[in-house]
Amino acid sequence: MKRRLFEPFRIGKMELRNRIVLPPMVSKYATQEGYVTERLKNYYEARAHGGVGLIICGATYIHKQGWCYATQLSIRDDKYIPGLSELTQAIHRHGAKAAIQLHHGGRLAKSELSGMQPVAPSSIASAGSPLPGMGGEIPKELTIREIAEVVNQFAEAALRAKKAGFDGVEIHGAHGYLVSQFLSRSCNKRQDSYGGDLPNRARFLVEVIKAIKKAVGSDYPVWCRINGMEYGVPEGITLEEAQETARIAQEAGSDAIHVSATGPRAPNNLPSHTFVPAVLEGLAAGIKKAVTVPVIAVGKITPEAAEKILAEGKADLIAMGRALLADPELPNKLAENRLEDINPCIECFGCRNDIFSDKLEIGCHVNATLGKEKEYRIVPAKKPKKVLVVGGGPAGLEAARVAALRGHKVTLWEKEPRLGGQLIQAAIPPYKDRINVLLQYFERQLKKLNVAIELNKEATTATIEKFKPDAVVLGTGVKPLIPEIPGLDRAHAVQAGDILEGKVEVGNRVVIIGGEMVGCETAEFLAEKGKQVTVMRRGREMATGVGPSLRPFLLSRLAEKSVTLMTEIKYNKVTPEGIVITTKDGEKKTIEADTIVLAAGAVPDQKLYEDIKGKVREVHCVGDCVEPRTIRDATGDGYRIGLQI
Repeated sequence: MKRRLFEPFRIGKMELRNRIVLPPMVSKYATQEGYVTERLKNYYEARAHGGVGLIICGATYIHKQGWCYATQLSIRDDKYIPGLSELTQAIHRHGAKAAIQLHHGGRLAKSELSGMQPVAPSSIASAGSPLPGMGGEIPKELTIREIAEVVNQFAEAALRAKKAGFDGVEIHGAHGYLVSQFLSRSCNKRQDSYGGDLPNRARFLVEVIKAIKKAVGSDYPVWCRINGMEYGVPEGITLEEAQETARIAQEAGSDAIHVSATGPRAPNNLPSHTFVPAVLEGLAAGIKKAVTVPVIAVGKITPEAAEKILAEGKADLIAMGRALLADPELPNKLAENRLEDINPCIECFGCRNDIFSDKLEIGCHVNATLGKEKEYRIVPAKKPKKVLVVGGGPAGLEAARVAALRGHKVTLWEKEPRLGGQLIQAAIPPYKDRINVLLQYFERQLKKLNVAIELNKEATTATIEKFKPDAVVLGTGVKPLIPEIPGLDRAHAVQAGDILEGKVEVGNRVVIIGGEMVGCETAEFLAEKGKQVTVMRRGREMATGVGPSLRPFLLSRLAEKSVTLMTEIKYNKVTPEGIVITTKDGEKKTIEADTIVLAAGAVPDQKLYEDIKGKVREVHCVGDCVEPRTIRDATGDGYRIGLQI
């Protein structure tokens, strides 16, 4: 098969070694003032080493008034040039080209950071925002003179980028920030030459492109990222408007068009019932029909989908975002036909949740090295050991993989007849099928690394002592927490996991005790099978542990499927008819149930650790047997201990 992804390509006069692009993404790895850090350099250098053709360093603010979040990379002053120069050198060291995205938050900027009122084309506050704390403030409407000043700020920032060694600049004209605020009728209500019809609304973008070209020279690559559509936004940008905007931008001098999308219903930021790749390819194809300059496509694009997009002429370059967070070596592995070695993004939106949260960095559920590229490099063990891993969940699997990569002789025991641990159950609820590819990846890697896997093998103190390992890694998981409710021990109560795996029969009327992720996902699973489901909990809200990227959609789907959610209840007793509760309003009532499902949490299973502690030279606990947590915590534990042994 012809690999179009690895054909050399050009944007203007910038020559790329292939068509793979790392798109601009929030990393939160800069300092509080926006300076480049060693961590940021290591993050980008790892992706350059991994073989991408072009790296676009993301959302770099050009002026304090456009500053959106702490740890946002900055290019607002010459004092940032030395650090940015070091960043370009790190990228160039491995043959990739470096661009930087010039960003102004407009009405989404934070006054508490800048000390300045946000500005926008019109004095309309944003109803929603990509990041916490952004939006909601009433912005000042820019005057004609102030618009000219912002245009000049873009040009000055581009000149700094050129001085720092960047090979090109991208204008952030998407995702609800300042440039796209001018482009969208939803927030541009101006009556002057910057409002009204699309040519007027695009005037600001045109002036920015021309000012940058004048500052850096006509040969310096400059392009823009735009929304191919604003989904679920009243008076939002349509594909037809985006096509016209792209034509206008090309005429103004844009050397390429990077096509994204935004809005509360944008498919690139929505979970899908089953994984669907290349969700924005239609937008890229639409823009491709409107312009002759290169088009960059983005949006959950797999290597297979990328080749198809290129073959069909729907785009010229392929941006892979979360896939390159999960595995920075993805391009090299593709080029070497090592598809089975690619660590897969599982579309968990964990990295996106980090962006929404107050965390100062992003992480990855499947790649523990994200943001720790230098300190987490795998180096050969000084003295290879005989390592026993107990438990085939994500923590044990990752510990076995990393330990084997370092040269240890690894054996893994799993008491069940299959690997996976809680990954098995996690992949069953709706919208979670992508988790299966992670388990398949682990199975391939352990086989390739000659890890000895023994299924149906339960570890005991005696069997471990007989095996005589130098080091033991315990990933023994959890035991379900049984709530203390009178009568529960005599009821037909079953565990949520057993329902998901089809181990038990379920009646038509189901009550689920526990309203976090497991309870809510099990409720959706049962509702899709036609069951009448009620979820109840003592707390005030449901699914508080589900990240902000996914929680609203999960709760919305439960409502659509007529799942009853009851919060702030008191459990009185369980009877043959169901559960007697007291509601938050003080009403005592019986919720009838044929089946009671327990999803009330879990406690670490540390019995084996307590039994062998002191009897084996080196013992480590990983994953849920330390504390019930997420896949990210499990793989993080496994990787760290795999390095430590």
